[in-house]
Amino acid sequence: MATPEQPKPGILALLADPTPMQPLLAHLHGLGHTVDVVQDLAGARTSFFSSGGHDCLLVAPDVRPGLANQVMASLRAVDPELPMATFGPGPTQEPKPARLTVLAAYHPGSRAGTGAFLRFLGSVRVR
Repeated sequence: MATPEQPKPGILALLADPTPMQPLLAHLHGLGHTVDVVQDLAGARTSFFSSGGHDCLLVAPDVRPGLANQVMASLRAVDPELPMATFGPGPTQEPKPARLTVLAAYHPGSRAGTGAFLRFLGSVRVR
């Protein structure tokens, strides 16, 4: 008898240019993850609220830190425990978020970057 498959975390991806993230996004889709892609604060809020929330926020390396801070602050006002992984610099706001993984040492299109994000994703609680 087959066991039911565990639900996959839903991902909100904040991208400036989608090109560097395409290999990772394609891999996530192939694994059965729902990935909503946005490029600004309004898009992030619309996607987050229309989907009923996401399990984590993924930030591309070319997203301006100010925009990443705005999106994170806005979404965490609603969901204070929203985990975030960034391939860019960590947020500049203080205090630093409790559930933040900085993957700046990895390229998101590399196997190492994909593996690092998948390790992070393995610790994300599906809500």
